Amino acid sequence: MSEKFVNNPPIFNQYLENFSKGYDFTIKYAAAMYNASLMAMGSFVTLPSDTEAKNIRNTVMASFDSYLRKALEEESFASSLADYLDIFVENMRLTRHNIAHQMFDSFFSFWNNSLEPFRDSINRTSSEIIPMEGHFDLLHYKSEQPIKQKTPLLIVGSLINRYYILDLLPKISIIKKFQQAGFDVYATDWRTPKSYDKDMTLDSYARQYLEYAVEKVQEITCSKKISLFGYCWGGIFALIHAAIHPWHVKNLILHATPTDLETEPTSVELWTKKMNADHLVNVFGNIPGSFLNAAFLMRNPVEAFLKYLRFFGEPRTIDEIERFFSIEMWLYDSRPIIGEVFRKIVDDIYNNNLLIKNKMKVGEKLVDLKKITMPVLNIVGEKDDLVPPQSSRTINDVIDSKDKKLLEFPTGHVGLCISSTAHERLWPDVVEWLALRS
Repeated sequence: MSEKFVNNPPIFNQYLENFSKGYDFTIKYAAAMYNASLMAMGSFVTLPSDTEAKNIRNTVMASFDSYLRKALEEESFASSLADYLDIFVENMRLTRHNIAHQMFDSFFSFWNNSLEPFRDSINRTSSEIIPMEGHFDLLHYKSEQPIKQKTPLLIVGSLINRYYILDLLPKISIIKKFQQAGFDVYATDWRTPKSYDKDMTLDSYARQYLEYAVEKVQEITCSKKISLFGYCWGGIFALIHAAIHPWHVKNLILHATPTDLETEPTSVELWTKKMNADHLVNVFGNIPGSFLNAAFLMRNPVEAFLKYLRFFGEPRTIDEIERFFSIEMWLYDSRPIIGEVFRKIVDDIYNNNLLIKNKMKVGEKLVDLKKITMPVLNIVGEKDDLVPPQSSRTINDVIDSKDKKLLEFPTGHVGLCISSTAHERLWPDVVEWLALRS
């Protein structure tokens, strides 16, 4: 270490602080992993000697996952992670790496948006792209079956992972299930944002773009009203739009939608609440998709690694292999999140819980959930470790709809979309609910 560096107290102190906070986070995370391993080993030792190998594996991994999850949901760990992230972001700013990252994101956006039409034509329900005013496309799913339902359905995707989780493969396609029931189905494709899209707002998506999409569907179908289906953060958009423009919406379906963040949070929810969102947005503009992938992976890296060994440790059919890799591709197909939208959702919903309190403003409009009087179906995953189940359940207590139903299913966030049991038992009920009201 040079004498000039040591004799410069501000720089030296900053170096020590950076090292200290990085070290603190590393030690806390390593300790959580180590203690979770000890707990898993303890559960293995207590098992009867005649326990089958599969049951041993499930018990050990459940014990590891349970302890690790509790450790990662502690306030001290979340604060340590937030401090480390803040320092990392500041170092990226000081070294100008954030500029290089923005340039890469713009290149990635051009490349990804060019490939998406071709990629989306493989194993997906046939659709046509309807170009829209603004930074998004409207997809219209062409059905070979006659349209039997009077009210068209508009599916609103999340900004985080892409919408095609609802149409991953023909055998586990939610969109195809609606088509088979005679619905005319549309969906928003928010595309991959460019670095200069960072100043777009929540108002742009939840109010303006959705209004454009609704009006286009009305124009095509000659229907006065449409049914809205919102997935994850897309559910936030749909909820806001339905509260501000209730006359457009005949039915509202919410799927794993986070709204009440004063309930017990999951690890990712807690990390999001603790982070300095303003600093992150000011430095990077859009939130890099790699940050999201790292956060998802950090919840249980051992499970992320072992699932490959588990999957290929048994004979698999072509269909099983295809499904496995399709899910993996979607999981890590995280696009950058528009910076100002991220800041608004984190500040107003995650930190201050304004949406569920009817105190949130989008543009100049107050979002009053009591104005939602249309039929509402609220779908919740009981084992969802990304969106706390209780954060979605509360919606039914706040809206004024007389026809509202909470539909819970014993699976996680992604399992709601792609598990075989969900497609056998959950989605037929969802389709029937909507068909009775269309």
